[in-house]
Amino acid sequence: MEVALRRRLEGVADISISQSRQTTDVTFAQGSHAFSPRAFRDAVGEAGVSVLSFHIDACGVIEQKDRQRWLAAGKNRFLLVEGRTSAGPVGQAVCVSGRLNDDSVPHRLEIVDVELVTR
Repeated sequence: MEVALRRRLEGVADISISQSRQTTDVTFAQGSHAFSPRAFRDAVGEAGVSVLSFHIDACGVIEQKDRQRWLAAGKNRFLLVEGRTSAGPVGQAVCVSGRLNDDSVPHRLEIVDVELVTR
């Protein structure tokens, strides 16, 4: 599975697989790398594994278009679903943690935690 992830995902720095927790953590190198849930699903599928959910930790800037708020993180743009946790003001650099729903386009990132980045 690790070989398939490195082959299919751009910019992978580290991969940690826990069979006991049934998780795979992928860390990307600094830079502008696009994350593709489809490529991830295809890669782990080569090992007969299916993805139940994605938990994303990403840093970027909050953008707004019309009434939608987005996290722009390198080549990635995630539509933010703000519930109990707000992402912060437009233009603010943040690091967010949340659950990625890739069943819809655009992909929606439900924020669990947010940390404002001071410049």
